[in-house]
Amino acid sequence: MKQVVQNYKSGELALLDVPVPGCKPGGVLVRTAYSLISTGTELMKVSEAGMSMLGKARSRPDQVAKVVQSVAVNGVPATYRKVMGKLDSYTPLGYSLCGVVEQVGAGIDDVKVGDLVACAGNEHALHAELNWVPKNLYAPVP
Repeated sequence: MKQVVQNYKSGELALLDVPVPGCKPGGVLVRTAYSLISTGTELMKVSEAGMSMLGKARSRPDQVAKVVQSVAVNGVPATYRKVMGKLDSYTPLGYSLCGVVEQVGAGIDDVKVGDLVACAGNEHALHAELNWVPKNLYAPVP
């Protein structure tokens, strides 16, 4: 299936073929009909990725604190490898979509296959053809 991703180090956006997520208990597998590309949050992520390392650090003091903590626990070389690996990997984008339920996981009784749902969540409502969405992050569309 196709998914929109971004390389945080270079800022490059790409459409990649990725594995289809499984339908786990407590959620539904949704085929995306529409996904929202936000001019706020996502534009910020895309523009942040094009910044220098110093610019990224200034815009994300929370992440700088995590790096400092990691240096204290793991040392500079291990932290450097971890940070560079994360920066040079692709990160999925998206957090809001509308789609049709394709599969229903165990424990779900409020929707059925074929129902239209609205979904949210930055790890579950991605710009992808299919998304697994937990019960607390979708709502049936009347």
